Amino acid sequence: MSREHPSGMTLQVSVGDIERGREFYGALFGGPPQFEPHEDLLEWRVGADGETWLQVVGAADEVRPLLNRVRFRVADLAAAHVAVLASGCEASPPEALPGVVRWFDFADPWGNRLGYFQDLAPLTGGVGPGGSVHDEEHVAPG
Repeated sequence: MSREHPSGMTLQVSVGDIERGREFYGALFGGPPQFEPHEDLLEWRVGADGETWLQVVGAADEVRPLLNRVRFRVADLAAAHVAVLASGCEASPPEALPGVVRWFDFADPWGNRLGYFQDLAPLTGGVGPGGSVHDEEHVAPG
């Protein structure tokens, strides 16, 4: 059986108040949603060139937060940390793998587990598994 290779991705998070979700995620992405197909669905593109979208959905009943953490790459982790704390959210202190990556974690008001990361190593080739920085020892061939 031949399988089609995916060329994009959506990730959906639920929020208890869609207008508050618009404000929170609008601040996180630096602007309004790029797509609003329904009154209870907002979408932001992650990155400028890809087909990766974060969908924010107003929950009709109970909000079920993400069990996995989603981290977004930023150019300035310190500025992102200041902005998250200024928004009233709690955030972990930044952590690092020296010379490779720095990150910190936080959650949205509904408990969806989020974070930011900043690559520290220069990009020397294509983007690999796990982001733009990776160790070739841990990449499976093919």
